[in-house]
Amino acid sequence: MKKFRFYYSTSVWVLLSLVILLLTGGLCYNIYNFFSYVEHGVYKAVIYFLIVVVNGGLLAFAVSVAVYGKYVIKDKKLYSYFGFIRSAVSTDDIVQITHFKKSDKLVIYYKDAKYSVIIISPDKYEGFILALREENRNIIYDLQSDGEERPQ
Repeated sequence: MKKFRFYYSTSVWVLLSLVILLLTGGLCYNIYNFFSYVEHGVYKAVIYFLIVVVNGGLLAFAVSVAVYGKYVIKDKKLYSYFGFIRSAVSTDDIVQITHFKKSDKLVIYYKDAKYSVIIISPDKYEGFILALREENRNIIYDLQSDGEERPQ
């Protein structure tokens, strides 16, 4: 089993941190409101309790995206973990991996003409490609320079 963590850019880290801070503040505020309205009325207490549950769920998801975003290659499958959300693709469905040098992006192409951009650190590209090709030797690896066109 090989694991490759998501490589978030600085702007994504800033936004994730901002979301986590806002959700934490909202959670604290709504917990305070819940306990303030418990004695005054059941209706408002129930509303604030539901808001606390939703806010807590969103906070847990945001933290899990920041901490557990990764790709795992095992048992002839490529798993993508995006927080609580997990998706799996058989390595037999992967046709090609292309590394675009100019933009420094790694793209996986599937049999059904779909593709995915892999979000890992560029220094981990080689290990990722080798791990995928260990699972499926038929995967084609291509290296391209974006924007280079040959004169006719």
